[in-house]
Amino acid sequence: MSPRAGVIAFLVMISAAAMAAREAAPPADTVDWARGIVAAHATGRVVISDRGIPLERYGRQAISLNRGRVEAYRLARERALEKMYRLLGGVRIDADTRLDELLERDPVFQTRITEVVSERTRFREFPVGFDGSGCSAELRIGDLLLAVPYRYPEEPFPSRIDNPIPTAYTSLVIDARGLGVEPMILPSVFDENGLEVYGRNMVDIRHATRFGIVRYAASEDEAMGQRLAGDRPYYTVALRNLKGCPVIADRDVRKILSSARTVENLKKCRVIFIIEKEKR
Repeated sequence: MSPRAGVIAFLVMISAAAMAAREAAPPADTVDWARGIVAAHATGRVVISDRGIPLERYGRQAISLNRGRVEAYRLARERALEKMYRLLGGVRIDADTRLDELLERDPVFQTRITEVVSERTRFREFPVGFDGSGCSAELRIGDLLLAVPYRYPEEPFPSRIDNPIPTAYTSLVIDARGLGVEPMILPSVFDENGLEVYGRNMVDIRHATRFGIVRYAASEDEAMGQRLAGDRPYYTVALRNLKGCPVIADRDVRKILSSARTVENLKKCRVIFIIEKEKR
């Protein structure tokens, strides 16, 4: 086959592939608090000369199509990571601090977050037409706890022995819709007097890095359907918002903290907040 015929054949192959299948748009980039992940997606293309020959991205030397696809995937991966960092910047750590604010003032956190994203992000390639490649990058929100320079001392929960018949619950589900509660990495639960009855100082960090301090849902059915909820969740409606976190009634605090088994489940971060879907 002559060089000209080869070029024509290559162009025909690209055209045929384009007509044979419509490209699916990559999924939306998102901080998915319900699943507990941050996901970013990006694409890259093979550099093609005017004559239809694949080229190196920077050297502009002729290369094979397979090598061009490898370069396209590397580019997609770099772009996905860049988008991942932009998403992380807007994540709220607690009621007072966003992740990008902590990055600006804490050089230790800067190093840690780079290490965590590098080591914990999972990458997956997806096809993008005949001459492209895509990359999906996913990071568990719980993994960010490894970077945040806070302590997790596992302090005891407030003691309550004033419930006449303690009942063991597998989880705590708080409906906080309509109160302006927003998702964050390190939320708390307060009682009516503003006392923290659940938060980072009390939980087992080993479970927090797996599930997050709290999981989020958009409906009661979605919350109860999570495996984390177990077969006997305690459901309650928050009274108000304090520092971006829910406040629950004293009777609820009494019921959940009077059972040692329930407290053990709280230590394992078996807590779900129901919030508006758009805030997730």
